[in-house]
Amino acid sequence: MRVFVATVLCPLVAHCAAQPFNSTSSKLSNSTSNSTSCISAADAVLIADGFGQILSNFSTSFGDILIADGYTDQSDSVATLMHSPNVIASDLGKITFDSKASFLAGEQAQPGVPFKLLNTWSSCNAVTFRYVLSPPGLNVQGIAVAEVEEAKKNGTGVGEGTKKWQIKTFYGEFNSAVWLTDLKSGITGCDVSGNVTGNGTVA
Repeated sequence: MRVFVATVLCPLVAHCAAQPFNSTSSKLSNSTSNSTSCISAADAVLIADGFGQILSNFSTSFGDILIADGYTDQSDSVATLMHSPNVIASDLGKITFDSKASFLAGEQAQPGVPFKLLNTWSSCNAVTFRYVLSPPGLNVQGIAVAEVEEAKKNGTGVGEGTKKWQIKTFYGEFNSAVWLTDLKSGITGCDVSGNVTGNGTVA
């Protein structure tokens, strides 16, 4: 979900010096939930804010707790950044991460992005949430749906009671145009399309 700053947008990684992000986690600003929901309002916050923790302050141990085996992730926003500036129709609508291992490996390699949770809504098997990411530059607003399942292993999953949840499928979209603008000013030697000159200056 993080945007793979150095490896995706800058083909000449040696010329791209990413500026560090601050690592923070969020507390709920405003949440809503159906009182008859199978996932409680409190657990919905733990699930959504837990995903934010992966983005902002990654640890393999927590990733293993929150993310289920068989995890998949789909985001046209990420695909747009990955294939910028030559995005075509076949780049979109596909699975972005096809396994738990590939997702966690990708997140581990990226700098943390401050995350703030805005709202949550929950059902019996999913949590929808709005959030703001704060890379250097303009804030990036997004919305996500995390389909969850009960944790199958002891010591995994999040939840206030005996029932623990893990994220199995994630759908997330955010303002990738703003993110590209932020990257232009946040990475030395890279322009919005990821082009660099031989000496690392903007082409």
